[in-house]
Amino acid sequence: MFLQRVLLRNFRGFYGDQTIDFAPLGANSVTVIHGENGAGKTNLLNAIFWCLTGEFTPRLSNVEMLLNKAARDEYKEAECFVEVTFKHEDKQYLARRTVTGRNLSSLEVIPLDDGVGKPFTSPQQFLEKIIPKGLSRWFFFDAEAIGELELSGSTQFRQELRKVLGFELVDRLLEDLDRCLSKKQSSLAKTVNSKELDAIQEAREKIEHILPAQCDKAKALEQQLGIADARVSKLEGELRNLPKSKPLQDSRSRLEARRKNCVTNKKELQDRIARYVGDSAPAVLIASMAAPFQDQLHLKENSGRLPAPFSEQLVEDILRDATCVCGRPVDHGSCEEAKIKSLMRSASTTAFNQRVRAIQYLLKDIEATRETYGTSLADLQRRVETNDTEIAEIDDQLKEIKRQLELIDEDSIQTLERERSAAATDARQLSQQFAVINDQVTKNEARLRDLKLQYENTAKKLGHGDAVKKQIDKIKRLTDYIAGTLKKQELRALNLLQIELNRILTNYLTKHYSARINPRTYEVELLDAQGRDVGRSTGEGQVLKFAFITAVVALAGRKTQEKIEFLAEPTVAPLVLDAPFSALDPEYQGSVAENLANQSTQLVLLISSAAWGDAVAAALERHVGKRYVIVSRQQGPRGNKPVKTMRINDRVLTLNEYDAERDESVILEF
Repeated sequence: MFLQRVLLRNFRGFYGDQTIDFAPLGANSVTVIHGENGAGKTNLLNAIFWCLTGEFTPRLSNVEMLLNKAARDEYKEAECFVEVTFKHEDKQYLARRTVTGRNLSSLEVIPLDDGVGKPFTSPQQFLEKIIPKGLSRWFFFDAEAIGELELSGSTQFRQELRKVLGFELVDRLLEDLDRCLSKKQSSLAKTVNSKELDAIQEAREKIEHILPAQCDKAKALEQQLGIADARVSKLEGELRNLPKSKPLQDSRSRLEARRKNCVTNKKELQDRIARYVGDSAPAVLIASMAAPFQDQLHLKENSGRLPAPFSEQLVEDILRDATCVCGRPVDHGSCEEAKIKSLMRSASTTAFNQRVRAIQYLLKDIEATRETYGTSLADLQRRVETNDTEIAEIDDQLKEIKRQLELIDEDSIQTLERERSAAATDARQLSQQFAVINDQVTKNEARLRDLKLQYENTAKKLGHGDAVKKQIDKIKRLTDYIAGTLKKQELRALNLLQIELNRILTNYLTKHYSARINPRTYEVELLDAQGRDVGRSTGEGQVLKFAFITAVVALAGRKTQEKIEFLAEPTVAPLVLDAPFSALDPEYQGSVAENLANQSTQLVLLISSAAWGDAVAAALERHVGKRYVIVSRQQGPRGNKPVKTMRINDRVLTLNEYDAERDESVILEF
């Protein structure tokens, strides 16, 4: 998808018709829209986002109020809609979403290549094929919320990234093949008429029946949890902006970060305890039984009976040479030869000696484990208790902060704190529900894998139903081929992402930091020169997040230095960022701007004068193809209020005006 034009009519702060023609694709494909805080940049981002998805970014307030107030007061039948003209796969379309009532809207999508065509019967479904639901946040982004972007490898994060990279369609194909395989195996069970096979198949079908619903519920809960967390962050940000509550809210944020680390550490320690007990318990349990055996082994060794005082090789050498070790002859058929041959029954062999040594090493390991088990386990448990104590202390401090906020004699703070407390409670409940259902999904998926393996092994033993088994083998070979190819491409894509990230970090960070992507979870880590986790809340961590977004968009748009032949088409869309540099340290703003322009196929930036510094201007000017300014107009005289301006290429932009006919935001091309 490439944006060509957006038309707003009476949308929120924009009165009448306001139009933007975006920069065409090419060397100058960046569109810059200047505007001060409150002028309407976030409204403009949400106008495009709402038109294409029917949703809003999490930080937009009063989403039910879309019709411009002045238009509503002046005209009884005032219209409110947003039109977006775009190209997709060399075809042109127009999407129009119209307000029809409070929180209600209608959508039309019309093809434009041969004049005005017939509207699509399922317009939202068509748009979601271009930008799947859940992916839009990667392309239409309120960059002030960059801190809320999690690169921690959540299920939702992994699913969304796979969709951007075009893996979702292949995943669906594999799911379809798995269903075909299940049906064929069910047919085999009927053909073979085996109770054992029937029981395994019945257990499989039960899990396959409930697992999709569990997965859907887990996805829904994770999305709800993301929304709830975003609301908590939004309210905490508002508390942080109020002078009286700022110190308390800053303290709470630091404490909650510490608490999160403690909870993570506790879980890791509990997992280590579980693994340690599982690995060590057998040795501890049999240590008492192994001790007498070890004593007997020592006794035999000391008496010279273990290993045997003579070896298999010694006996063979005597018989071959027909000479005893004492020099006496051992003639063929003699009683001496018969006696020496009888020694073979108790002679030590190489394999026997190796088994004895293996037993000795095992007994030593059992004894060592028994000796260290109690101390090591106690140490791990003490560390868990230390985390529990710290969590309890933090909880007490958080309760005290909450109490102090509620005591502040200011209605706005008390209201925000009540809303934040309620939102945090909702987020905790959703987190608990998600943990429960996610655990059920994990266990059922593991059980299903075990049942599939049992089924295959049982079917092989029975050796019946050859015709059906041939079909099953074909499906399995096709599934294995596609899965293997997908895995290779997935690893290549993640490796390329990691290379791109590290190239960006090397070019733009002053410190020797590097990025690492976990291929199993997709978690993205920022590491220092010693390989230690830097943390994503640092200034460098913010750069990592911008770098990751642009690297993903570039890979999907095939703008990376290396290419991938995707099995399915990835998502290609413009990158639209509101307040892109406000969350960044000044030293990194220019480098991030340069990277955004180079990596994006189409880039739209909504930016304030404060963020348009010398470094950003130097990085972006040669890429800018279109420039607009959002002017905030206010009724009434100016009085002592300031007139804000900014200078662009020796021209001065006026960003706010007074004595206007109405309060409104106006988009002007510059």
